[in-house]
Amino acid sequence: MIEELLSKKFMILLEVATGRYHSLSQIAEKVGITKQGVSEYLKKMKEEGIIEVIEGEYRATVKGVEKLFLHLSQLEKYMEEKRKKLNIIEICSAIAGNDIKKGEKVALFMSNGYLYAFVNKTSSSYAEAIENAKKGEDVAIKNIRGIIDLCLGKISLFSLPSAEKGGAKKVNSVKLKSKIEEINADRIGVMDIVGKVALDNAKIKYDFEFCPINSAIEACQRGLNVILVGEEKEMRHAISLIEEYNSNALDEIKYEVFYF
Repeated sequence: MIEELLSKKFMILLEVATGRYHSLSQIAEKVGITKQGVSEYLKKMKEEGIIEVIEGEYRATVKGVEKLFLHLSQLEKYMEEKRKKLNIIEICSAIAGNDIKKGEKVALFMSNGYLYAFVNKTSSSYAEAIENAKKGEDVAIKNIRGIIDLCLGKISLFSLPSAEKGGAKKVNSVKLKSKIEEINADRIGVMDIVGKVALDNAKIKYDFEFCPINSAIEACQRGLNVILVGEEKEMRHAISLIEEYNSNALDEIKYEVFYF
């Protein structure tokens, strides 16, 4: 959709609706394409009824203005969504990696899903401490600059038989435990009763059980690898939510499904 919203056609319509143009060269200079390109666009736009020529001046028709307002509304919504995902923060907290004094420049790192601040270290992202802090304390920081070096985590989905097919009773606990230990994820989440019982039978502790899919996605955004365990129907739901996230994200979360 964004390609259409930011297309040359949209830019030409916007220019004609908000300015006064009598020549193709004027429009071409503003939009950044050739006169021939503008001519081709205007021809099609006239056929669509969104552009007209009155006394030698290119103008947007009522239909064109309505189309423009619709596009601007969609573009505004799109940009607002992207602004939220940029997560621009004026003041936030980090864990002090060493003793920090107010006003010092601190280097920022992500570790085990949490933001850490260090003095006298090199990073791709920096901030300013606005208070004193001892090692291990939370410290308020501001003026964050740069991009924190972080790779998205991966989600491993352990699909178990549904209750109708025998549920956890059909799961080989030895194989389940072996595979989970092999992956060695940072966090393990349980999605339903079948998943909980299967993990209990395999004597594996889990880290979260409520809102597991959203929790897993957020953990991946913090650079953690996650395992989700549950019956097959819940796995299909998890995959749909991960795919939905990926469709709107700049970087996709990778996932793999294991069947037991």
